[in-house]
Amino acid sequence: MNGQLNVTPIESKQPQPTCRFTIQAALRGFPITIEGEGRAADLKIICDRLLDLGAEPPQAASKASNAAGAPLCPVHNAPMKPSRKPGKFYCAKKAEDGEYCREVA
Repeated sequence: MNGQLNVTPIESKQPQPTCRFTIQAALRGFPITIEGEGRAADLKIICDRLLDLGAEPPQAASKASNAAGAPLCPVHNAPMKPSRKPGKFYCAKKAEDGEYCREVA
């Protein structure tokens, strides 16, 4: 030895942290929930396998909308205005500070 201590930090030898995940889907009309722990690659494999089996992912929650189909602003609870971009909406209300609302849908 040359007077130096050759020690490898223990952190490099510990297992990598795993992620926890919950998958919700519908398989042949039945709602299913799968909870697990593993690597991100494991999550992808499970999702791919579920899709191969015919499972359907949950539908994204839609924002509340008025009768005309425009979503409601979550801040002002008022119908949003159509944007120049097709299918997009914005809130035209002003806040107390005089600035326009920044909510978009």
